[in-house]
Amino acid sequence: MKRLITLAIILSSIITLASCKKNCRCYGYDGNARDYSRQEVNDRGGSCPNMIYQANTRFYSICEWDN
Repeated sequence: MKRLITLAIILSSIITLASCKKNCRCYGYDGNARDYSRQEVNDRGGSCPNMIYQANTRFYSICEWDN
């Protein structure tokens, strides 16, 4: 039982750490992609899809969280 609980804690820690590495990937109209960290997205309003607009201009064609 103790081994099962330890395994569950380790697995949940790995999943938590892996999920923190997600980036918001934005694709420009020229085909180039730019990645923004979770912190950069939070600093600019906290929504990856809203990263399409930069300085009140539609800068990217699409922004989405990568897997």
